[in-house]
Amino acid sequence: MVKWKHIEAILLCAAISLGTAGNASCEGNSSSGSADISANIPDFIVLHFYSSLNLNFATPSSEAIDEGNNTLNVSWKGEASGGSELAAGKLMGATMELDGTNTSVRIPNVWAVRGFSKDGAASVAVTVPKGKEILSNGESRIIISNVQVTDNSNTGASIKTGLNGISRSKATIGSILMDLNFEQTNRSGQHSGGQYTITASTL
Repeated sequence: MVKWKHIEAILLCAAISLGTAGNASCEGNSSSGSADISANIPDFIVLHFYSSLNLNFATPSSEAIDEGNNTLNVSWKGEASGGSELAAGKLMGATMELDGTNTSVRIPNVWAVRGFSKDGAASVAVTVPKGKEILSNGESRIIISNVQVTDNSNTGASIKTGLNGISRSKATIGSILMDLNFEQTNRSGQHSGGQYTITASTL
């Protein structure tokens, strides 16, 4: 049995719809509100690095260098004297020459940083722990010095570099520079014991 009040409500809604050319809705009441959204992103940094590096130096060509002519006086006892003896300062040049100077080595793309910071930047620094500046093979030694980091724009023992978010595709990738001194090197083969430490900090 249909109640009279229900019929009245139906008739009233129909009358409103007819009076407003069908633009009015007979649905229930509604209300809406807005919510402001904010997000707090923490300082966060990821450092990628190699824990071990093995530097394989190219093998130079062996050479036989003709130092010219030499005339010597020889006694009947077999002793020779006179002439011009070979001396370090007079030796002719070879293809590979060091003469005690440093060899500057660039090790490309061996560290990367990504993350978030207040400044959108990070500090990347490199240090050599005490006693780790020497690569050795018995008494043969290679000395490491002047170790630096570079992002191809900034170079130094410590640099400020861009921190471009957490995406791997936007990571800042950099290289290591160092000088190697071969004055005390007299053996071939593996020389080990050197180390550097990279520290990355948010700014």
